[in-house]
Amino acid sequence: MLNDDLTTATVVASLRATLLLLRKRRRASRMVERPRYRGSLSGRAANRPRDFAVGLHGILRDYFGVDGLPPVYSTDQFERRFRVPRAVFFSIFNVLKDRPFWKQRINATGQPQAHPLQKVVGAFRVLAYGECPDRGDEYVRLSRTKIGKATKLLNEYVVDELGPVYVRPPSQREFERILARNALRGMPGCLGSLDCSHWEWEGCPKGRAGTFQARNGKRTIVLEAICDEDPWIYHDFSGAPGSLNDINVLYQSPLYMDVMTGK
Repeated sequence: MLNDDLTTATVVASLRATLLLLRKRRRASRMVERPRYRGSLSGRAANRPRDFAVGLHGILRDYFGVDGLPPVYSTDQFERRFRVPRAVFFSIFNVLKDRPFWKQRINATGQPQAHPLQKVVGAFRVLAYGECPDRGDEYVRLSRTKIGKATKLLNEYVVDELGPVYVRPPSQREFERILARNALRGMPGCLGSLDCSHWEWEGCPKGRAGTFQARNGKRTIVLEAICDEDPWIYHDFSGAPGSLNDINVLYQSPLYMDVMTGK
């Protein structure tokens, strides 16, 4: 009888501990999980009156000009703030503007919503400055959710559609064109110039500071790349510690291994 009572008490204690653990995990998951986006529902706060037309007019006035007036900021300032030339920006914008998420919509009241230019500018500003999505709200007049989704879709477009075009080895025809072009410059047989740049790593762990310390005393990561004037990136190798220079980083470079093995 005593053994039966002990067994029952043990099972009950075990089930109670398991239940408490499950409830604790459930409470923790509720705190971590973000609420699912559900759109307009009864009882929810109304959307902010952002006035999309004002945001679009500000962008056009600042960088493209309106009503026959020149833009406030020059082409050089545009490239510095968006990290791409104006022509590259427009080529991306023209591809994205007619896609489902990016195109301008009309809401249930018949009012036009955000223009594709506002979404593209908001995404570019997040990538250019590394800022949080809601920081550009007062300029492009878009919510944090909208700018965050635009940034994600812009990244997917660049990686999935532009990556295979611009980040790849050259074809045989392109090889011949590069060799001919360099021969005219007095460098026959030259395919390109290989260079390394050091990117500062502000968040480098202290335990790895010595490995990634460059000659200027800063913690850096080496980027090795070959880019032609077309421009296609024929080779991209990053992640080597900053203590390496342009010569001994070759011993980790996949390009050097391909050359040495005759690939």
